[in-house]
Amino acid sequence: MPQRPQVRSTRPKVIFTHNKMSATSPSSSVSSSKAPSNPTTRTPSTPSEVFNDILSSAQPPPTYSQQTWNPSNPYFPHYYSQNMSTTATSPPEPLIPPTPALFTTPPILHDTLQTPSSKDQISTAEICMKHLSNPSDPFPILSRREHIAFLEGGILGVQNGKLHQAMVALDASRPWIIYWCLQGLASLGVDVGKYRERVISSLRPLQNESGGFGGGNGQVSHVTASYAAVLALAAVGRGDDEDGEEGEALGIVDRRTMFHWLHEIKDWESGGFRVCVGGEEDVRGVYCALVILALLGLPTSGNLVKGTKEYLGRCQTYEGGFGATPNGNEAHGGYAFCTLAGLCILGEPAVVLRKHLDLDRLVSWLSARQHAPEGGLSGRTNKLVDGCYATWVGGCWALVEAGINGPQDENEEALGEKKVGGLRDKPGKGADHYHSNYILLGLTSAQNYFYYTSSPIPLSSPGGAGMGAGGY
Repeated sequence: MPQRPQVRSTRPKVIFTHNKMSATSPSSSVSSSKAPSNPTTRTPSTPSEVFNDILSSAQPPPTYSQQTWNPSNPYFPHYYSQNMSTTATSPPEPLIPPTPALFTTPPILHDTLQTPSSKDQISTAEICMKHLSNPSDPFPILSRREHIAFLEGGILGVQNGKLHQAMVALDASRPWIIYWCLQGLASLGVDVGKYRERVISSLRPLQNESGGFGGGNGQVSHVTASYAAVLALAAVGRGDDEDGEEGEALGIVDRRTMFHWLHEIKDWESGGFRVCVGGEEDVRGVYCALVILALLGLPTSGNLVKGTKEYLGRCQTYEGGFGATPNGNEAHGGYAFCTLAGLCILGEPAVVLRKHLDLDRLVSWLSARQHAPEGGLSGRTNKLVDGCYATWVGGCWALVEAGINGPQDENEEALGEKKVGGLRDKPGKGADHYHSNYILLGLTSAQNYFYYTSSPIPLSSPGGAGMGAGGY
């Protein structure tokens, strides 16, 4: 058998010099069998040495002595003593640590293949570094008033009670728009009960006689639309009259037909749920169906959730995250949240998560979702950061902690803002109701500690076990 010819690679070599990385190509270097004459040049031999050199090569952020310190900055009281003198000539000691250099300097390793995604990533990183490197204002204050106005526009309309004409593209997402805006407003401290009549009148026509809600008028029932509708009705709660249908917003839901429809979309063979009659089956369908069952207090008798725990457990991939189905799909942050939340609805987190999941691999995968220097979270391996994953990935940690810690006794996203109100996928993108809601939810989860409290009330009752939250 002829020997394979040896081919010398022309790929540039990456070396570290004085803790700085530089690339040299074979054509520009002199070949020699002797050791390098420069004793400060070395090639790291282990992954840990490479990682340590990358961290040490990052330049620390500027110190306050290198910047113009402005003690009258209205944001300063959030990070310094309230007794700080405005006539001081030198900055006081900060009450919070400075931003790590990893988030204020460009990434050391760059992909030489230029694509729209890589260019978008570089652009986003540059915008984030500009803000994170500013010691006088590292955490911009949330523009609450503008965000409230933006989200209210999604419920009340922006002109003559109607949404912008561009929203026609989201005609099949009417319950979602209502839910996104309500939950975002609630996260900002707004009493969403005042939108109650508007929400009921908007959602009532979307309910089908056969059970469930469609995404728009006259559209087939869909489990994600039904999930959003039920959450929206639960959010606006009760009115002044506590009796009858007009008392509780959830009273407009026909529980009998909803229950029958959920049996229709159940996949009895796999244990999962389809998103609609004859539609695809995935973890979204399972999670949304379980939330509807829990909030409406519907029974789970008749084997409705038989095999569902096992179905969710089979969705974990080799990476540690979760795909849409058990068929080897790519791990995704949204599916990870749906799987974890679904299992926690079905049983005690400390029991079901340990039994059906590999928590060690899951923690590893979740930890890898944060990017530097952006600081945001991505939904998949080798994908860009997106503000909504503050909820889909960030929200997983409270569920994981519930699984690890068990029951307990009761006791960043500002860079996504737009000045006109609303939050967005990433800097440079447009604001929308979806990202506004999930970024605000992620910000809430980052600022509070969530813990699990057990409850004797089963899933088939209106109440049940839940997550409690206490601020740090």
